[in-house]
Amino acid sequence: MKRTSNNQSQWLVILTATSALLLLALLALTLTHAKYSSSAADYDHRRFANPDQNFIDGDNSYSLELPRLPRFAYLLTGSKGEGPQLKRLLQAAYHPRNHYLLHLDLEASDAERLDLAKYVKSESVMHAFRNAMVVGAADLVTAKGPTVMAATLHAVAILLKRDGDWDWDWFINLSASDYPLMSQERESRSGGEEETRERERRERKREREKYEICVGLIL
Repeated sequence: MKRTSNNQSQWLVILTATSALLLLALLALTLTHAKYSSSAADYDHRRFANPDQNFIDGDNSYSLELPRLPRFAYLLTGSKGEGPQLKRLLQAAYHPRNHYLLHLDLEASDAERLDLAKYVKSESVMHAFRNAMVVGAADLVTAKGPTVMAATLHAVAILLKRDGDWDWDWFINLSASDYPLMSQERESRSGGEEETRERERRERKREREKYEICVGLIL
């Protein structure tokens, strides 16, 4: 009879301790949930107290950062009699975010270069953004030899010597017979996607190098 009483006492102690632990756990969970709900409410209140600050309104700007689109530097090249084609190509490839350098080689006359420069200056958008110019000192370009490469490098040097507002990420060389098949917005998105893929490739390469170093140290 005494042994049965001891067993009952032990079970009563265990049951009491278990109930106390469950009660404490429930209380802690309730307090944690209440604290999280209060913090979330405060955050939402602070974030949306003034909805206008999250959108453009007058001089205000987005509070959310948008991904930066790449900028392109175009070299548009032509020869004698190809001024109209260069104008058409410039209109098709133009975007205020990009930069354009037009080059008529030595086969073209000075009058053709002057006419092309007047056309660029007369376009109100190009004149406002100042992102298009014509090469005055033309280069000799022939079908054979290094002249094509030399003219391209000369154009790149001109682009690099421009002021800080002429920053660009990609260089594209088009001739008067070319015509873009993609819009500038789509091309910018494609360039941004390519930059993202290249960044991911570099990160994977660094991870592989770290792994190879670790394996080499272990072996």
